[in-house]
Amino acid sequence: MQHAAHAMDFIFQTKLGTYPLAVQCEMLAELGYQGITVSSWSKELKDLPKVKAQWGLDVGGVYAIYRQGLEAWLTHLFETIEGCSTIELALHSGDKVQEQDVRMLEHLLLICERRNLNIALYPHIRYGMQTTSEAAQLCERFNHPRLGIVFNGYHWFAAQEGELEQRLDALWPWLKQVNIAGCRLSPLGWGGAATIEPLDEGEMDNFVLLGALKRRGYTGKVGFLGWESMGGDVHGNLNRSINAFRSMERRLTRNPHWALMADVPR
Repeated sequence: MQHAAHAMDFIFQTKLGTYPLAVQCEMLAELGYQGITVSSWSKELKDLPKVKAQWGLDVGGVYAIYRQGLEAWLTHLFETIEGCSTIELALHSGDKVQEQDVRMLEHLLLICERRNLNIALYPHIRYGMQTTSEAAQLCERFNHPRLGIVFNGYHWFAAQEGELEQRLDALWPWLKQVNIAGCRLSPLGWGGAATIEPLDEGEMDNFVLLGALKRRGYTGKVGFLGWESMGGDVHGNLNRSINAFRSMERRLTRNPHWALMADVPR
């Protein structure tokens, strides 16, 4: 089975500027992607409702950040967004999850109930909510059907949370989406933690991660994280990533036992 492959639009935000949404979608459709995740600071959010009709792509999510001072902006986003039903939400109010994060989630979930939206919590290295453990604790606290979790392989690896199998089991009741990237632990990477690279680069073994997801029956979309630090040709990096991803899927189908580790680091 092939997962729907989505690209996060960060890869289109380069040091020379940002590619227009239409060009982003044309590239992704040409390369065989099925969808896109759009950053909430995009100036073209109003055009999301036409993405499916014009390019055949799903808008799998809109990525947003909450920190103190963004209450009105985030409320407006939730009240007005069209063409997408999931907000991937990172929490960054302090060096850990704060009560104001909890209050904001309470407020946003009321909007979700009214507007048929979902929140997928997005653990993010160097943010207040860094780990899948913290995201799972919030989901347990709220026990709300419209609140779930994005498992981001990059941020799990960069935070050195470890215990892949245990972490997937713990967050499984709330898993909504999965994002991956090639990456290596390095002070030259984002936040001095880890690089973000195409899927055929880095030291993160995404084949093993995909195997763990397959064994648990995950059939949802998989998003690819990109960043301006990748450098080079955006189209070429996207092509490398989807080719590497489809290759991993084919290997898993033929030999799922290849993704089982005999010696798991602790």
